[in-house]
Amino acid sequence: MKLIYKIGATLVALATISGDAISQGLSAAKEDAAQLQSDKAALRRQINRLEVDEARLKSDTASGRMSAESKDAYQIYTGKQAIEGTKKALAADKHSSIQMQADKATLKRQIKRLEVAELRLKHDTDAGKMDSMSKDSEKVFNDKQAVEAEKRAIATDNMKIKADKK
Repeated sequence: MKLIYKIGATLVALATISGDAISQGLSAAKEDAAQLQSDKAALRRQINRLEVDEARLKSDTASGRMSAESKDAYQIYTGKQAIEGTKKALAADKHSSIQMQADKATLKRQIKRLEVAELRLKHDTDAGKMDSMSKDSEKVFNDKQAVEAEKRAIATDNMKIKADKK
């Protein structure tokens, strides 16, 4: 009699364990499917954000806004403006005056700074540094990175769903 109870108890335990395993398998499949849907929605949002940022970059570049310029490019812009202003001041100075000498020294410094800024921009651009990118370009770059990450997440979710089906 005791043997029958033990066999019955063992069968009930096995049924419970296998039922939990099956329900966990279904639960994991549902969870993976929900994660896939979530990642697809996130991808759509990232693509929309990328399109908006690309349009903003194009618009800002076309209109000449400084948000479309990098830090290095902005230094070049301000350097050129300063040189133009100093040249105008030199033209207005009296010949051989102390002010003209000071303006000539200032002009030499500004030209040297401009050359350094241009070299820095070239070096940063070649090295791929973020200082050579404008704020708008940086947003587009980050959006592209996010889109790629979402695509990788979707691929991972698809692999999990395939593994759950096996």
